[in-house]
Amino acid sequence: MATVRAFQLAGVKIWFWSHDHEPPHFHAMRSGEWEVKVHFLFEPAEMIETVWAEKKPSGKMLKSLTSLAEQHRVALFEQWEELHQE
Repeated sequence: MATVRAFQLAGVKIWFWSHDHEPPHFHAMRSGEWEVKVHFLFEPAEMIETVWAEKKPSGKMLKSLTSLAEQHRVALFEQWEELHQE
């Protein structure tokens, strides 16, 4: 597991799994509430895939995740590539 370096979001753990499957994505989790995959090369409306949720993430949280993913696509992809070359 590698922490995403491009950005942080208060109260949310954000990481890549080394050697994870395509398409490029990172995981975001609020402990005990939810986990989502964010497919950062997709359009914002298609980025979020829910892994599990006891309590759904707020629309504001999802908008923050997609906005940050859009802003940092290059850095996210570079880290994804690093992890998949090892």
